[in-house]
This record gives sequence, C-alpha cells and structure tokens, in this order.
Amino acid sequence: MTFEQLYSGSSGNLYVVTTDNGKRLVIECGVTWLKLQKALNYDLSNIIGCLCSHEHADHSKAIGHLMRAGIDVFASAGTFEALGIKEAMSYHRRVKVIHDKTIIRFIGASLKVRAFATNHDAAEPLGFVVKDGSEYLLFATDTSYITQQFKVPFSIVAIECSYDKNILQKRVDTGDTHETVAKRLLTSHLEKQEAMRYLDEFCDLSKCREIHLLHMSGDNIDKAQAKKDFEKRFFIETRMVESANAPSSIYD
Repeated sequence: MTFEQLYSGSSGNLYVVTTDNGKRLVIECGVTWLKLQKALNYDLSNIIGCLCSHEHADHSKAIGHLMRAGIDVFASAGTFEALGIKEAMSYHRRVKVIHDKTIIRFIGASLKVRAFATNHDAAEPLGFVVKDGSEYLLFATDTSYITQQFKVPFSIVAIECSYDKNILQKRVDTGDTHETVAKRLLTSHLEKQEAMRYLDEFCDLSKCREIHLLHMSGDNIDKAQAKKDFEKRFFIETRMVESANAPSSIYD
C-alpha cells in the first residue's frame, strides 16, 4: 500500500491510496475537477471510491463531479446534508452514507476502511483507518484532537500538523495573524505538539515506515523544522507537500 499527497492545505486537499493490486482509493476531493483529473493522470478506471472527511470546500469541491463520473463517495450524513446532496438526486446510488465506526469493504479490492469521529467545526467530520492486507494507514485531518486508540500497527500515518502554537502566538502578538484565525485553529485543527503526543502515546508505530504531515499552514508553522522534529522523535521518514499553500482562511 502507498499513500500520496497530491494537494494538501487550506487551498485544497487530495490524497490517493494505491493498493498492492493497483486499485486506487481517493481521500478528499477538495480541488477543481480539472485539477483532480490531471492529478490522477486522467484515468479513473481503477478508482474504487472516494472518502470525504467533511463538507468544507477544500475537502469536497469535486464531490459532485466524482459521483457523476461513476465514483462512489463515502461521507457522513451530516457532510452530504451540508453540501445539499440528497439520495434522491440522479446519481443517488453513488451517495454512500457512513458514520463513526462504519466498516467499508470494496468489491474486487483488498481494502477495508473503518471510519471514526473527529473534532472539527463541520456537521459530522470523520477520519479513517485503511487496511490493505496486513498493512494499516491512519488518516486524520481537520481535527483539534484525536481520542481513539487503534490497537493495530500502522505502516503509514497521515496526520494533520496544521500549526505550531509558539509560532502562532508570535504572529498574533505581532499582528501578522488575526485573533479570529488563531482561535479557530486552536479549536478545529491539530497542533504540531498535539499530533506528536497522540502518535507517541496512543499509536503503535513499531511497523511504521512513513509519516505524512497534512494541511500545514503556510504561515503558522515551520515545515522544515516540523519534519526534523518528527524524524528526531520517531526515527521514521516524514513527508509533506513542499510547495507553499494559500494563506489560511477561517472558512476552510
């Protein structure tokens, strides 16, 4: 199993899990349809579905296009309702409602997914544990904390590392970051030290080969330092999207 960050940040999120037998699972679809198609090399033939964590545009922008293209989208009832998507629509069979602790199995693929509740200012946000054969992937973004302890050894961890509280405080003090933005980050996104604490205290990383840092703020975290901090703490290769993201928005 492999995990790719194609887009990550407040300007858009798109990730892909590829199974050992070549099937691909999309996680998040928060970019334009054109960008999504290009990122997937204009080939949807081996896409088995899309997981969408919540309704905010940087995670769901292309959701309608995917369903009209014949791709099943898995999201909570709250997410679909917030997006105005109803099962009565013409592509209703592509609307797959899931909840906390739902287990998803894919026909013709070895993947299995378990959804879990996260904490974000959205209708019913979710994170995901993906299993392919004997390997497990943890995916969690746009959440201020994680409480679940999964008793499986993760091969890959993809976790939000939105901001550094020390950098954020300095930017608030200097007026470079508005207090409204700072307060929202504190209550809806995962801080660097909190992400490290969760992995350290609640995750089995004995078989982990990659940590992916997601949804990193362009201004409120030092990406290079965060990578060094994770690798020093866990001795695991840590990856992130290198290009700068758009400035954080309180609406993302």
